[in-house]
Amino acid sequence: MRRRLIATLLVLAGIALLSAAALHYFRGYEAQRTGLREWEESRSRTPVPTLHVPTPTAKENPGILRPTPSPAADTSAAPYPHGQAIARLRIPAAQIDAVVFAGDDAATLEKGPGHVPGTEMPGDDTYRKNCVITGHRDSHFRHLGWLRKGHRIELETHSGEISYRVVSREIVTPDAVRVLQPTAKPRLTLITCYPFNWVGPAPKRLVIVAEPIRHPS
Repeated sequence: MRRRLIATLLVLAGIALLSAAALHYFRGYEAQRTGLREWEESRSRTPVPTLHVPTPTAKENPGILRPTPSPAADTSAAPYPHGQAIARLRIPAAQIDAVVFAGDDAATLEKGPGHVPGTEMPGDDTYRKNCVITGHRDSHFRHLGWLRKGHRIELETHSGEISYRVVSREIVTPDAVRVLQPTAKPRLTLITCYPFNWVGPAPKRLVIVAEPIRHPS
């Protein structure tokens, strides 16, 4: 009798865990579907030209510690659009096509890749230059590890569409704040936890850096 009771409890616990995981993925799927609809509607309200980039002169947190705000920050800027759809990320080589939301908290990252506050907003052109997006290794960024130097990344923003090419990838610790800091030239930085097959909170971070593709004048 006791053995049967223990077996029943283990089965119920397994069902509960599977249900929780299924609910997590379902919420992410629904958030992406809703976010994509809202993103397309926002883009259709105003025609968006292609952005030609000038030649440069509680759950596992997949991000890095926040950078220290720069004293040069514009305090008159619009409020941060936390939780809203702010871009669309397409990476054919990694089978990624996802709406990016503003924020890197657990609730936002459940919906999709999140923009790290304090870094360059997608489509902006400020002193920061470095746009950082993070996502979970077991959901929206599960194939980010497939990326290698030369792979192409497309980012739709409210300012236009930007094409990037991967220039580097590295494994860092979660305290590698340098990957979030402003840069001299525009770049897109993608971050997720590493290794991908780690059980529990992963100890490292995979950092993919891409730079805008130069357009002919």
